[in-house]
Amino acid sequence: MSSNQTGYPRPAYAWYMVALLLVIYTFSFIDRQILGLLGPAIKADFGISDTQFGVLTGFAFAVFYTVFGLFCARIADSRSRRGLIAAGLLLWSLMTAASSLARSFTTLFLLRIGVGVGEATLAPAANSLLADSFPKERLSTALSVYSMGIPIGSALAFIVGGTVIDLAETMPDIAIPGFGLLGNWQKALLMVGLPGILLTLLMFTIKEPIRKGGVASESASLPISVVAKHVLGRFRAYAGICFGVSFVAMLGFGTLIFLAFFFYRYHGVMPGEAGKVFGSISIITGPIGLLLGGYLADSWFKQGKKDAHIRALLVAPLGYGIPALILPFMQDITTVWVVLGLSNLFINLPSGVAFAALQIITPNQMRGQVIALYVLCTSIIGYGSGPWLIGFFTDYLFGDEMMLNYSLALVAAITTPACIGLLLWGRKAFAAAVVEEEERQKALAQTVETPAS
Repeated sequence: MSSNQTGYPRPAYAWYMVALLLVIYTFSFIDRQILGLLGPAIKADFGISDTQFGVLTGFAFAVFYTVFGLFCARIADSRSRRGLIAAGLLLWSLMTAASSLARSFTTLFLLRIGVGVGEATLAPAANSLLADSFPKERLSTALSVYSMGIPIGSALAFIVGGTVIDLAETMPDIAIPGFGLLGNWQKALLMVGLPGILLTLLMFTIKEPIRKGGVASESASLPISVVAKHVLGRFRAYAGICFGVSFVAMLGFGTLIFLAFFFYRYHGVMPGEAGKVFGSISIITGPIGLLLGGYLADSWFKQGKKDAHIRALLVAPLGYGIPALILPFMQDITTVWVVLGLSNLFINLPSGVAFAALQIITPNQMRGQVIALYVLCTSIIGYGSGPWLIGFFTDYLFGDEMMLNYSLALVAAITTPACIGLLLWGRKAFAAAVVEEEERQKALAQTVETPAS
């Protein structure tokens, strides 16, 4: 691998890295979200409530994903990012496959914790790798392409899961000595977990890019106090993005987890069929939303708009707000699918833009840790609270599982204005942080170029 005069890898090699990380990110979301489609079967086998299922799919993963994410971020900022991703990929794939052997709610809960620990390695390390492989005027597009792992992974989780469920009735159950027979949902977990083990080997086909931003040593790691001081100095810029996008994740992930329940309870659509239809829609609308976000952010940034990324993020809630509110009460199934596709497009828009926005206002040695803080917010508020809150509203506020549609609408009514308000609150602070970081980088470059007297 050779570098050009700017110190970045060759474009073809950099895009190969994006492609490989995209595939790995896709598998991470398949492993993360497959339980959503398998929910009715798991709930029936274990006899759990909507709230318990929300905890299983939300907090069991999210809490340990975020806690270990902070630890992994410290490694990503100073050690081998390639090795970190490879180790995490192997772990979460093994934990997903092992989940097929769970015979109780508690066992499955513990194995999902293992998935969260493994996946905690990916976000800080991958974002740091890509930030050192692309100039900032192309970074939003690169990160948006990488972030297509979110909608593609979600879509494939539904398509693969739906296909497995449909085929399971005609396939013999698998007998595992000491564990008994593997039923439909167990087979799905085993099938999506095993390929990730082989994918681990491909991580060793890439090399670490040169760290940008004045890192003197690969082993150098800034004290946490220095990172905290920097974040607090730009708190409003960081908080607006982290908390604003977290409310998008709360609605998006919570809805996905209960999607199979929604279509089964209100429209009589079996989980297998719902998975294949939604997966086919999501695999188109999700990437379009991500690429639209990256395109808008990069275009506005090139025009000199320092708040370009916040502008692009605001397009998301303005686009999905009304569709998310009316969808739970629609009767015509075709219209429901169309509106769901539109909502899904805008819900997927922020991911790449948010990552790029954080990279642009963060010095290199802090990027992994800042991304870990972002992941902490989106995971606890979004991936953790989203499913739990929908289940809680259904079980305890409305007291009837057939009131799930009201829970979905209520979460949309809470999260959409909260997202808009937080992004607007941090907009000017983000623009100021962009200018400040650009000046810092210019001063650093002049210091490096000035010969010693």
